[in-house]
Amino acid sequence: MHELGICDAMLKMVRGIMKDEELDAITRITVEVGSLSGVMPNFLADCWVAVTDGTELEETEFVIEELAGTAKCLDCQREFVADLNDLSCPVCKGKKLMPLTGRDLTLKEILVP
Repeated sequence: MHELGICDAMLKMVRGIMKDEELDAITRITVEVGSLSGVMPNFLADCWVAVTDGTELEETEFVIEELAGTAKCLDCQREFVADLNDLSCPVCKGKKLMPLTGRDLTLKEILVP
């Protein structure tokens, strides 16, 4: 479960930001998860709870925004919203695809009181 490692790294990053910006508290953290990133949003949320348990960020709201991934078929050149459960072109059924968007995991926003 790489989501645990991701959350641990994110916790360290947020703590670094808190120190650099001299913040006492954070009320909400928003992350964007692309559907082609390989990160499972529900696992990410559970892991965030685990890594922040007993820390100063334990009560921080953790918001996940899921972003659809797009791909381009290298056979017919069509671009489409990619479905991770069916990685084939919806037009020509080709399997040679190039991901265009949706592979990212981004710390989008930190909200302070």
